[in-house]
Amino acid sequence: MVRGMPLPISAQQPRPQRTLTPALLAVMWIALFGFSTFFLNYSTLVTIGQQMGLPAVTAGTFLTVMMVAVVGVQPVVPALNTRLGARATFLLALGLQAAGYLVTLVQSYPFAALLAGSVIGGLGFGILVVVGTAVVPSTVAPDRLGRALGFYGATTASAPAIGAPLGLWLISMLSVTEFRWLSFALVLVALPAVAAVPRKKVTEDSGPHSSKQQHARPTQKMHVAGLTTVLLPTAMVLTVFGLLLAFGPASDEGSAAVYIATMQVLVVVGRFLSSASLDRYAPIAVMLIGLGVTLVGLVFAAVLPAGLGLLLAMAVLGFGTGTVQSSSLVLAFRQAGSPNRGSVAWNMTFDIGLGIAGLVGGIGFTYLGAQNTYLACAVVLLLTSMGLAEYFRQQRRAQ
Repeated sequence: MVRGMPLPISAQQPRPQRTLTPALLAVMWIALFGFSTFFLNYSTLVTIGQQMGLPAVTAGTFLTVMMVAVVGVQPVVPALNTRLGARATFLLALGLQAAGYLVTLVQSYPFAALLAGSVIGGLGFGILVVVGTAVVPSTVAPDRLGRALGFYGATTASAPAIGAPLGLWLISMLSVTEFRWLSFALVLVALPAVAAVPRKKVTEDSGPHSSKQQHARPTQKMHVAGLTTVLLPTAMVLTVFGLLLAFGPASDEGSAAVYIATMQVLVVVGRFLSSASLDRYAPIAVMLIGLGVTLVGLVFAAVLPAGLGLLLAMAVLGFGTGTVQSSSLVLAFRQAGSPNRGSVAWNMTFDIGLGIAGLVGGIGFTYLGAQNTYLACAVVLLLTSMGLAEYFRQQRRAQ
């Protein structure tokens, strides 16, 4: 080559690597249908149980049982992934979800069918949420990992916003049998994408619901009291979130799907905006603001009749919920002493909160009524939020 002649562009610098690789798009596709179908089922399980002749308490208990299965299987997923590989683990997760929908088609025995379907489907989703995040690092170059997890996190965060209101709308138009066959078919749509998942076995134990991957840091001491104080109001927020997904707002007038869709969209907005603010402001300040916004939205959502006011209350509630999700995750990392421990604790809280919602809703709506149940949740949320503020006030004074 003649000296002084400029190098071709391809030789001057390496071509930029892609973030949206085929492998990452495949994982996002699987998550989109796997997560959305789960929340399609979550939001309609109580309604379907009642249509099959079961009382609300029983149907709500099945919701809790399903979430127990989701949480219970998560600790063994890394071992499954190491032994079987990501593709086989994805197939196992989707297969269990699909089998759960098929089992509930046996309407001659509604109690046994819903119980078995809830457990089987819950196991499938529990496996899916862990393997989905764990495989993301193998789909992109290391310097693209954060962006890749951002895309994946956006997909999983949007799934409830799609699945829950869509489920409430569809169950009002379709029979239980038609609805279950549709759910089964939607899971099958995710299957072809498994072929594009990397064969590499993954052992990372990233949190299933987090949208960011933290760089490795030296393990520090876990502050059990601080972690518990952070997670208690978080669990209450997620319980309310689950109540609204499964039972709808207190007002029984108007379309519940419209209100839930509004809340879900604002959850995604709140999560993204609060994540940006965490780089500039203390996480505890952001979380306390999120808790205050959530509390205001919850109280108004409990007392307002159907209409524009209730729609606005649900939007406020959703924005506060998204803010709490992002800020509590960062605080959990810090209080746990390491991102891995914080992620495990936060994600367990996420799923346990959704599980408790079924029990709280089934009992509360039956004996207290919807409005009183939500107001009781507001009282508990206020008390745990005050405990959080007082704990960090004392920590700041001690320092």
